[in-house]
Amino acid sequence: MKRLLQTLGSLFLLLLLAACAPTAPTPTIGPDQAPSPVPPTAEVVPTAVSTVAPTAVPTVPTAGPTPVPTGITITSPLAGTEVRSPIAVEGMVAVVPFESNLRGRVYDANGDVVGEGPITVQGSMGDPGAAPFSGELDFTVTAAGPGIVEIAELSPKDGSIIVSATVAVALQAATAPAGTIEIPAADISATLPLHILAHVGRPGDEVVAALLWDDGSVLTRTYTLLEGQDGEGLLIESLWWQTDIPPLPFPPTQPATLEIRTAAGTLLAQQQLTVLSWDDEANVQEVTVYFLTGEELHAATLIIPRTLRIGTAALEELLWGPPVNSEAGFITALPLPSDVLAYPGQGPNWGPRVRLLELTIEDGVATANFSREFRAYGGGSLRVTLIREQITRTLLEFPTVQEVVIAVEGETEGVLEP
Repeated sequence: MKRLLQTLGSLFLLLLLAACAPTAPTPTIGPDQAPSPVPPTAEVVPTAVSTVAPTAVPTVPTAGPTPVPTGITITSPLAGTEVRSPIAVEGMVAVVPFESNLRGRVYDANGDVVGEGPITVQGSMGDPGAAPFSGELDFTVTAAGPGIVEIAELSPKDGSIIVSATVAVALQAATAPAGTIEIPAADISATLPLHILAHVGRPGDEVVAALLWDDGSVLTRTYTLLEGQDGEGLLIESLWWQTDIPPLPFPPTQPATLEIRTAAGTLLAQQQLTVLSWDDEANVQEVTVYFLTGEELHAATLIIPRTLRIGTAALEELLWGPPVNSEAGFITALPLPSDVLAYPGQGPNWGPRVRLLELTIEDGVATANFSREFRAYGGGSLRVTLIREQITRTLLEFPTVQEVVIAVEGETEGVLEP
């Protein structure tokens, strides 16, 4: 029994010592430490550690229309250019504006508006991509000085400027019209159709010819300028009403002014004359000339100023041709200014139109001598025949004429050959 008690005492003492001994800390696995031992019965499986950053959350666009870039670029006039009225304006716009129109303005040195007008854009409203614009701006200044040309797109809602572009220029004061009117001559008496030969503007430009009677009557037509031999703009036309029969009552005989202006309204040339009324029997008379409808000759009665040289007047009317856009469909086989100016065989000292140099009548034979431009008919047997018939039938209207001879610069041989 004593030994058993000693043994239990020893065991109790050992357990007491074990409980009081310091406990070893459990190791923590750090990034540079190996993991704790795994019991031999466990299967070791390596684990991959991911370091991928979190995926960014995409931004959701706000609902609404995609914005369209806008902008205006002025390519003409260039900065510092000296300009006179009208200013030719050209450029590009990024998006075609409302009604395909921009507003143009001209400002003087004080910032005052001295000219304004619409500028047309080529394209349909809202079309993206560069679209060209062009136009003319009239302005008025009394003295030369600096100025600004502004092209702006306006809001259709309130007229405010959406986008604009400007260019600094040197404004020049207006001068006398640079163009000249050769026909009709100043202060003559004339009838309608009014024949016009004027050196104005630039080839291809549209101009407005206006006849302004003193009583307020007005006759206007728009024409496209031809290119003269020296590259100038040339107007050779007959001013007439929109219909073959003029409106009644016809303006009485009175002074009138012929004006030729640009499409924007700038005066290019003017001439004073007297326009005779058709019922002014003391000062006018009838003459018959022959035009064509297709290949058929038709008589046309015209009113001309009274003259003793009635045959010459008839041929001169024939050379002008029928009024533009004749409702009766009249045409002519004789060379018109467009034929003369485009004729590849024209020689030196040619003018822009065929002229009658002389008409003589002796023993019933009428010899019509035309200028060298007559050769611009270009040939062709049918055209030659029609030209000869137009001239011959017109002169045979006069009782003193039984035969007609056609000459060019005095030569009768080789004239009107196919």
